[in-house]
Amino acid sequence: MSAPSILASQTRYQLKASARSGLTLGLGVLLPVLLFLGMSALFSLEGFGGDLPVEIRGEAEVPTMQAYFTGGFMAYAVLYSGFAVLLPELVAMREQGVLKRLRGTPLPLGAFVGAKVLTALLMSASAVTLIAVLAWLIFDVSLPPEAFVGLVVFTLLGTVTFVCLSFAGSTITRSTNGAAGLANGVAITLAMLSGVFFSLSMLPDELSAVVQILPLEPLAHAYQSLYATGASGIGLDVRDLAILAGWALFGFVIARVWFRWDPRQRRS
Repeated sequence: MSAPSILASQTRYQLKASARSGLTLGLGVLLPVLLFLGMSALFSLEGFGGDLPVEIRGEAEVPTMQAYFTGGFMAYAVLYSGFAVLLPELVAMREQGVLKRLRGTPLPLGAFVGAKVLTALLMSASAVTLIAVLAWLIFDVSLPPEAFVGLVVFTLLGTVTFVCLSFAGSTITRSTNGAAGLANGVAITLAMLSGVFFSLSMLPDELSAVVQILPLEPLAHAYQSLYATGASGIGLDVRDLAILAGWALFGFVIARVWFRWDPRQRRS
C-alpha cells in the first residue's frame, strides 16, 4: 500500500473514531459554532451596541460586533480542534499503551501523525465554514470573495500550529485528567485574552503586547481582518503568518525532542 493510501486509510479511521465520540465533535465543531451564535445573537439585541464598529489591532475596525465574533470564533474553533481536543486524546492513547503498540505495527508513525493533522484540519475547516455560512445567512456578515485565500491559509496554518503545540504539550503531563485540565485551562485563558470575546483594546497596553505574540491572537486577528471595513486583497498579514509559523516550529521542535510513545505513569 502506498504512503498516500495509508495516510487516507488512517485518516478515515480517525474520523470514524471522532464521529463515535460526541464529546470530540461537540468540543471541536459544535461548541465554537453554538458560542458564536449565542454571542452574536445577544449582541444583536437593542442596547448592546452590536451594530457599532469594533476596533481590531492595526488601527482597523470591523463594522459590527457580529463580524468581530465571526473572526474570533473561527480562531476559537481552530484552537479547540487542534489543541483542546487533541492533547487529552494523545495523552490517553499514550497512557493506555496504544501509542506503544503502534510502534510494533507496520503502520508508519508519520502516517499516524499526518492523520491526526488531517483529522484536526477537517474538524477546523468544518467549524470555520459553518461559522462563515451562518454569519452570512443570519447576521448578513459576508466575506469578500478574494479573502477566501486568506481564510484557507490561516485555517491550515492555525491547525498545524495547534496540533504541533498539542504534541509538545503532551510531553509535560502524565495523566489524561492532567492533560484535559491543561488543554482547557490554556484554551479558555487564550480565548479570554486574545480578542475572541472582546476587543484587545480593552486590555492594559503591557498585557496586550504580550498577548499579541501568543498563538491565538494572531489567528483571531487574521480572521477578523478579513471582515474589516474596507478590507481588500487575499488577506495574508505577514506578521500574523510569522508568529503562527514560529509557534508551529516551536511546538514541532519540542515534540521532536521530548515526545514519548511509552506510558509515563507506572502501573501497579
